[in-house]
Amino acid sequence: MMERQDRYLPFAFISVFYILVTYLMSRQAWFNPTMAIIMISMTTVVISTNLITYFWKISAHAAGVAGWLGFILVFSLLYSKGNTLFWPLIAAVILTGLVIWSRLYLNAHRPSESLAGFVLGFLVCFSSVLLFV
Repeated sequence: MMERQDRYLPFAFISVFYILVTYLMSRQAWFNPTMAIIMISMTTVVISTNLITYFWKISAHAAGVAGWLGFILVFSLLYSKGNTLFWPLIAAVILTGLVIWSRLYLNAHRPSESLAGFVLGFLVCFSSVLLFV
């Protein structure tokens, strides 16, 4: 979707989907508070990306992979004893770099749009786990 206006309807459906899935999963007995924080932070990133899209074309791809990077980094910091998250952290860093590079290479985003998506995804996901878990 090269134009910002083309993203309105799909992003609205994605936002509703995330809200619905988060709500339905939170009603399950196996759904623990840590999982709730993760789902709520992912939903927050999706809704924020959707709202920002009405004014500016932020990179949802960068926000998604940066959120994953934020989760892995904060969990590796919180649970550093016996940490087995080293290789997933390396993979997340590489994947984040590749995704952002590909969005720039394909001229799908400007560097500022990719950087803003990265900052949004990383900060929301990293800080929500750090503050609430």
